[in-house]
Amino acid sequence: MKALIRRLLAAIPTVLIASLVIFGLQSLIPGGPGAALVGPDATPEAMDAINQRLGLNNPFFVRYWDWLWSALQGDLGRSYRTQQPVIELIGQRLEPTLQIAVVALIIAVVVGGTIGMWSAIRSDRLDGRILLALSGAGLAVPNFWMAALSVGFFGLYLAVLPVGGFVSMQDGFQGNIRSILMPSIILSVHSSVLIGLQLRGSMIATLRSTHVRTARAVGLPPRTIYFNYALRASLSPVITYLPLVFASLVGASTVVETVFNIPGLGLAIVQAINSRDYPTLQGIVLALVLAVVVLNVVADAVLIIVDPRLRHRMEAN
Repeated sequence: MKALIRRLLAAIPTVLIASLVIFGLQSLIPGGPGAALVGPDATPEAMDAINQRLGLNNPFFVRYWDWLWSALQGDLGRSYRTQQPVIELIGQRLEPTLQIAVVALIIAVVVGGTIGMWSAIRSDRLDGRILLALSGAGLAVPNFWMAALSVGFFGLYLAVLPVGGFVSMQDGFQGNIRSILMPSIILSVHSSVLIGLQLRGSMIATLRSTHVRTARAVGLPPRTIYFNYALRASLSPVITYLPLVFASLVGASTVVETVFNIPGLGLAIVQAINSRDYPTLQGIVLALVLAVVVLNVVADAVLIIVDPRLRHRMEAN
């Protein structure tokens, strides 16, 4: 427990640096909120008046400190575009993105774990090499192309799944599953391959280790060796990798939610960039950074349970 608390405290500087980067990157977006709010024909006087009202004429670090201090109090500001509190907007947009990302993560873990384990066990066989090659091909296909192809085939040609939109869980379980199934599967493809490759490399090394060779020498069944010895000992790098996978899924949701017109955080990020809505963009990205930090601590806790060696090292420290 002390080790986890230390890890959480050590993440505070990371969050502060990330918040500075998030706030600073807004200056790289061409144009400004004034042009987006008033229009391209706005006079310099009108632009200056809007910048003054929004506090954008203040020095960079003054604006950063005001934003950070408000964020520490739970106030992420208001959207320039809709005047809605950003924290309220995140709450409204969270459900679709969270559901799609969680379902995609589950699919990626199951499919990627199967690919990684099978290709590791059969690494010197033809079927294992074919599976590895097919996985590489899946990694090369862009998300937007798969999304567009799926809409055309499953949504329009077969008409078995909706082509877009989102149905909340409160409005019907079946409709909810149908609306997130295709985006989740598409979102999970790249992560499945990456998890599979991560597990494959770790498991091949474990299968060549002394304790696995000893288990084979004493005559233990292959199923016991693969699941109880090799797989469990190979999970540590995969578990450590999962928070980054989840963050990448949320990031990739910008493409999927745009194609399927799903009102989630990904689509909100795209809309915020297009309208130069800095508070919305900063608030959503900061929330994602905090989520990754928390997930890393959760991953450490799971590692302590799964890997007794790590638990003993932490207890010694």
